[in-house]
Amino acid sequence: MRRVAARRTAIAGVCLVVVLGAGVGTWAVLDPAASRADTTSAPRHHPTAAVERGDLVDTKTFAGSLGYGAPSSVPGAATGTLTWLPAPGQVIHQDEPLYAVDEHPVRAMHGTTPLWRTLAPGARGADVQQLNQDLAALGYDVAVDDVFGRRTAAAVKRWQHDRRMPVTGVVTADDIAFVPGDVRVDAVTGVLGQPAGGDVLRVTSTARVVRATVAQREAERLAVGTAVRVRVNGTGAAMDGTVVDAVPTTGKDGTASVDVTVGFDPGDRTLPAAASAQVEAQGQRETDVLTVPVAALVAGAGSGGGYAVEVVRRDGTTKRVPVQAGFVASGKVAVTGALHAGDRVVVPS
Repeated sequence: MRRVAARRTAIAGVCLVVVLGAGVGTWAVLDPAASRADTTSAPRHHPTAAVERGDLVDTKTFAGSLGYGAPSSVPGAATGTLTWLPAPGQVIHQDEPLYAVDEHPVRAMHGTTPLWRTLAPGARGADVQQLNQDLAALGYDVAVDDVFGRRTAAAVKRWQHDRRMPVTGVVTADDIAFVPGDVRVDAVTGVLGQPAGGDVLRVTSTARVVRATVAQREAERLAVGTAVRVRVNGTGAAMDGTVVDAVPTTGKDGTASVDVTVGFDPGDRTLPAAASAQVEAQGQRETDVLTVPVAALVAGAGSGGGYAVEVVRRDGTTKRVPVQAGFVASGKVAVTGALHAGDRVVVPS
């Protein structure tokens, strides 16, 4: 019986259990003698991770919200009483009514220059060119230039006839208002029955954006034109986006921050009217480096200090390998030392 017991003890003393996965695995050594060694040890059930070679990128995620762009005002330049206003959330396309005065619709035309005068034969300028572009887009025969000539006058008369408007051949603020494109009504500020003075609507672009407020120190990471990744909660994978606006602001407590707007193309993805979102922005990048999880670093041996990692050998024992730690990002650290891609290191829990 003593010989059988001794044999069982010897087998148990060298029994090694190793479980490795594609990423982090666990391993255990049942050899009590090995656990007492200085340079070779066998911790019990510690997870491990592979040493990887590649690029290490400092990526940071910022909380944001899904919405639309910054609103702009539509002034009530027509003369008379407001008799119709759109509803918040309504989308207004080219040549559709923005509001009505004395039951006469004021229609949306596309352009960035406000209508500041009556457009009549002989007029020239950016506002005339916008009108010509709108008429051409609606299918009327007109030269797309900045001159209100005979063709423009004829096209205006045909447009007025088709809309059952008084056929005058001239265009005033009672007829149209220029807006940057198709717009979505963000808020209605005019009041039915009141004169059409001041702002009557606040509108936004119809494009979806994600807006986030970040600390001033992050402004460089989210400069206008920077490529980012956008994730809208509950709508699937992240999407490519671009920072389209960044406006410095100051909070009530005097803290400086930046209001960032990110544009993106959702494709055929259906998005809710509003939702929380995240903006993933990259910072510093180190290329072609060996990396290990930050948690794998342990204090180095000797008076020089520094760092080391516990490398798992094929027989399940470990060897402490000194390393120099460098750039840290996304929970990983770039290291140099006697390591190779594919080695497994202990990651203490």
